[in-house]
Amino acid sequence: MALTIYGSPRSRTMRTLWMAEELGIDYDHVSVNWDDPWLKTDEFLTINPAGAVPTIDHNGFGLGESLAINLYLAKTFSPPSGEGLYPSDPRVEANVWRWSLWAQQHLEPWVRRDGGKPVYSGATAGFALAEAHRELDRLDATLAARDWLAADRFTVADFNVACVLSPSRTPWLEMERHTPTAAWLERCYGRPAARSVRARFNAAPR
Repeated sequence: MALTIYGSPRSRTMRTLWMAEELGIDYDHVSVNWDDPWLKTDEFLTINPAGAVPTIDHNGFGLGESLAINLYLAKTFSPPSGEGLYPSDPRVEANVWRWSLWAQQHLEPWVRRDGGKPVYSGATAGFALAEAHRELDRLDATLAARDWLAADRFTVADFNVACVLSPSRTPWLEMERHTPTAAWLERCYGRPAARSVRARFNAAPR
């Protein structure tokens, strides 16, 4: 199966690169920045009409949005037994989607950075940090009782939430206040695939 990943590793594309590494997928990587004019050409827009990265082209199927890409790749390349990153049990699958959607809608708005720099300042920064702590408290409540989010093993739910809490974002979040989440992040980013892809591209996942 031919897979091409478009985007700079110093962006959310690192999420896709990590997923490919985790699944052991062979792929081609085209490093292109988010503001490259080529993304607005007809050639690229036929792959992703949004003209954005990360994007994948998998045997002619184009897909954007990093967390959606992760869900697609995990489901496509996990074994039918349901023992891989993507579960076969529909209830566990529902929790995978629940956590992924929660991460994008309720967590990422408060922890995101642009080029490694805060997107909020002044009083707004304080509000964003308070909201981030509130969501992290919810994550703590789950992880205080279990090692992983959706199943008794690492799944794409853990992957997607951990991607939103990447090493480029957590230093300012006072993670010492969130011991269960901090320990879980160490387990996620301590995985061989995470270490390997970060070393290869010399970048912290975004």
